[in-house]
Amino acid sequence: MRMTIVIGKDGKIVGTAHEVALSKVEAGYGGPIAGPGQSIRVIDLPKDFEGISDASDLHRKLKNHLDSGYNE
Repeated sequence: MRMTIVIGKDGKIVGTAHEVALSKVEAGYGGPIAGPGQSIRVIDLPKDFEGISDASDLHRKLKNHLDSGYNE
């Protein structure tokens, strides 16, 4: 699973978006953008991230994943 993560200047995750393959070009392109002092990371996540529906659980697990040095 591929995900775009917006990280604030304090290192806190402020937004996420799943990357999906577009089947129709007419659907357009886009995604999250970083604001002042923020950064974007696009990473491949392990299967155990699939199915997490609670945003706070997802952000906590992502923070631990990023802090562990994966996808650097």
